[in-house]
Amino acid sequence: MVMLSASLSWGNLLSYLAPRKLLAICWRDVEIFTLTDRRLLWQASSRSVGWNRGLGYAPGPSDARFREFRRLFHQFMGPRPSQETSVLKMQEQSARDLVSRLMNNPDGFMKHARQVTGALILRLAYGYVVSPTQDEDELVNIAERAMQGFARASEPGAFLVDSFPFLKHLPDWVPGTGWKAEVRQMWEDRECLYDVPFDFVQDQMRNGEVTPSFTSTYLLEKITPSPVDEELIKAAAASLYSGGADTTPSTLSSFILAMALHPATQARAQAELDAVLGSSWIRLPTFADRLSLPYVNAIVLELLRWNPAVPLGLPHKLSQDDIYRNCLLPKGTIVWPNIWSMLHDETKFPNPSAFLPERYLLADGRLKTLDKAEDPVVIGFGFGRRICPGMYLAINSVFISVATMLYTLRVSKAKNEMGVEITPEPDYRGFIAHPAPFNVSIVPRSLEAEALVHKSMQEDSDFGLS
Repeated sequence: MVMLSASLSWGNLLSYLAPRKLLAICWRDVEIFTLTDRRLLWQASSRSVGWNRGLGYAPGPSDARFREFRRLFHQFMGPRPSQETSVLKMQEQSARDLVSRLMNNPDGFMKHARQVTGALILRLAYGYVVSPTQDEDELVNIAERAMQGFARASEPGAFLVDSFPFLKHLPDWVPGTGWKAEVRQMWEDRECLYDVPFDFVQDQMRNGEVTPSFTSTYLLEKITPSPVDEELIKAAAASLYSGGADTTPSTLSSFILAMALHPATQARAQAELDAVLGSSWIRLPTFADRLSLPYVNAIVLELLRWNPAVPLGLPHKLSQDDIYRNCLLPKGTIVWPNIWSMLHDETKFPNPSAFLPERYLLADGRLKTLDKAEDPVVIGFGFGRRICPGMYLAINSVFISVATMLYTLRVSKAKNEMGVEITPEPDYRGFIAHPAPFNVSIVPRSLEAEALVHKSMQEDSDFGLS
């Protein structure tokens, strides 16, 4: 690719010429979202894997299928449904499950974040319950494989065929067509994610054992769903999983990294929690405590900004010519909203590489009211008709997980054989960016904290919550 000098004159827009198309990367301008809300189509690179059937790569707001997706998601996990007691209780239980796993096996923190997040989404989407004592689950593994394919297919330039479409017509024996086998495997993994949990729900319904979930709710709504109805509900449920199963674990891993690097931040948050919950270890944090925990909320905001889970956002493709800040972007231009750069704009976030939850607090300790250009939630999740529909669920999950980990655990730097602390480096990789593997020490804050977690997990089991 050849970089154009236009990237200098256009200021916030970096552009490249790729074969048969223009690639534009928005550098630091949140107003790029006005384009995504108005006239953009999702990049077609994932069609060969079948992800275009779901919400993430649906054509756009003018498309009937897209609008039906939005209706289903808004009814199930919009601002009001996401605050329903039953949903919040599931998320609180999921946070308890996470800290229990961390106490039992602290070195597996990245795996635990994935498993617990995946289990929660499977429960919400399909009514499928993963036992907290279960280290491996077939359905979680199916979903994991599909998500690896989703992330791979969404990477910039993942397949050469995106730039040279004629390659799809070459036979498999021609050198350089190995991508075809990879795509076929990714297609099969995605099909399993669509079909296996959906069939589980249908079997439940036939046996009269319906567990309330996204899928069962909308199958029952249709009474006698047509094949078209079933396909749309199936794709929507899988989109619910693909939207959060990898991004939330990224944020939770960032939290553990940040606490190891910033012990003073951790100590201040724990002091805030102790002041609200008391030091007698009677209960764990709940959503009822949220308004009393401004510093913990500020940590959540800073996690979303410091190392966003999807740093480049999803690619979009212009369906017609458009004007952006007096620059013509021709039809077919692929636009990437550079989320990372927007969240590291020094004019909005001074000292952007530093982890500073204080940037969101007033002098009296209350949370600031943020403009959209300085709000990590808006920048990270988008706004308008392209807003991530799972935003409210995701933020709730991150908040309660962070609060529960802070109250019960102490994260610090690991030490080598000589007793010298090992400082981990924030090194992020992938389209859905996760920190490179790093070592930390995770221990219960006290024996009382450990006992409280075990007691809470036992109560969850007794009441059938796990």
